[in-house]
Amino acid sequence: MAVTAGAKLVRLGAACLLAVLSWPVLAGSTDARALIGRMNEALARRNYDGVFVQQIGTRRETWRIIHRMRDGRMTERLISTDGSGREFVRDGSEAVWYFPDRKVVLVEQRGRASGYITALYGVDADTEKFYQLRSSEQPVRVRGFMARLVTVEPRDALRYGYRYWIDEKTSMPVRTQLVAASGEVIAEISFISMALPDMVDEDLLKPDADTTGFRWMRRDKPGAPSSVRTAFVARQDLLPPGFRVKSFPNLPAAADPAPRTRFIISDGLAWVSVFIEDASAGERPGAMRRAEGLVQMGTTAAYSLTAAGHRITVVGDVPADTVRSIAAAIQPE
Repeated sequence: MAVTAGAKLVRLGAACLLAVLSWPVLAGSTDARALIGRMNEALARRNYDGVFVQQIGTRRETWRIIHRMRDGRMTERLISTDGSGREFVRDGSEAVWYFPDRKVVLVEQRGRASGYITALYGVDADTEKFYQLRSSEQPVRVRGFMARLVTVEPRDALRYGYRYWIDEKTSMPVRTQLVAASGEVIAEISFISMALPDMVDEDLLKPDADTTGFRWMRRDKPGAPSSVRTAFVARQDLLPPGFRVKSFPNLPAAADPAPRTRFIISDGLAWVSVFIEDASAGERPGAMRRAEGLVQMGTTAAYSLTAAGHRITVVGDVPADTVRSIAAAIQPE
């Protein structure tokens, strides 16, 4: 039987209405800020042991995560359930990936000692210049959890948005999404189960991999200030709107006369690392060789260029245009 154009429009309208009705009613930013604050507090203080499904693009994986907070220090371990033996262990700012199938260990130094499940600590008075915050008025069921949805929607295409389903009882995020400005879901983490133990045994945080014969590689490790010949600065007038240089205790102070080899640049929610090194540094044994131009690694974009005999590498969970713009803003003083 032929379907008329009018009938098609009716069906399309009904489908759109169903989609709207199935989405939680969203309220303003005040409640969203309160929910984010409770989530941040939970992530900063709680131990947890859970299993989650992660999807990035078409790739879907299941992981167990064991996370411990003790005396203000975070330690966590992720174990793949696919039989590959892959593990990820983070202790403070050092992150180590184990790849038994490739006999490789990858070590990274990260500026922030945040966990794999990230909080939103940077929400402040300027946030809503670049993001719209909203929350659901009523909890919804997510894999057995009753959770409130918080959406953080970008106002431009230079940053990603976030969706957090925050458990009503524990304030833990039981489902998270990284979202493009277009609304496309770039990555999702959804917990199947979660326990909140008072104590986490030390043995649960130790990797199982026997690394005998493995190749150890270090990525994004900033060199000493004396390893660069030219001082670089991040020009605020060239940075994407809202992004600015952040300071951390393990980075050189702004007044330090030695050239900086690392910058942390953020709009408060999105965090980007900038590494500066002599252009020949990639030839060192054990160093990761970085290609010029753009490299996309899951949710992370990395962009490298050469300026004044130095390699500038910008890495972050932001759109490609953002890392390109930040790289162009790092210029000789």
